Amino acid sequence: MLTARFRVLVAPGFVLALVLGLVWALAAPASADATAFWGYWQADGSKWAFAQTGPASAHPKDGSVEGWRFAKSSGNSGTPPRDAPDFGKVCGSTPEQAGAKRVAVVIDYGEAADAPAGAAPPAAKTACASVPKNATGSDVLAKVARPQADKSGLVCAIDAFGTCAAAAPSSSPSATAAPAGKKSTGSKAVTIVIGLILVLAAGGSMMAVRRRAKL
Repeated sequence: MLTARFRVLVAPGFVLALVLGLVWALAAPASADATAFWGYWQADGSKWAFAQTGPASAHPKDGSVEGWRFAKSSGNSGTPPRDAPDFGKVCGSTPEQAGAKRVAVVIDYGEAADAPAGAAPPAAKTACASVPKNATGSDVLAKVARPQADKSGLVCAIDAFGTCAAAAPSSSPSATAAPAGKKSTGSKAVTIVIGLILVLAAGGSMMAVRRRAKL
């Protein structure tokens, strides 16, 4: 009696575990399909920190380092430029000027896997921007590269490389956005599997009740 009852109670739980694993497998590609975008970074000592304000609102100080990286979002930490921030290495040979500030800039065009379709990422580059004291992060970038913004004001391409270089300017780059078709397919699949979970759970409960009634 105990053996029969144990079999009935364990089987539904085992099936549910398998189905939950399937849900995870179907949901995982949604994050993998995240759209690559240009991220704005600022030096925090010898490391990169994701900028807390947009480049148009940031006012880097003399001796600071700004970074740009085209990549898909990597969790909550993002994907910073691969070269470590080093003001001396980039701006060490640039003399100080009255009324100006020097800002080192690192531009990382990312990996081929994240590049827009048909595009190859250029080699990363560094440059020293000598700009007015009140210059913003946008001014600094425009001094050393050719940035392009979409209608929402987000930088979507640098030196003709990025999302707006391959698509209409109205498309806004997002760290978590996924292609509409793939996202819809994944959502439907997860919905179907959740329905199966409920059916199996209900069926397992009924089987257990009937078996206990017979015993």
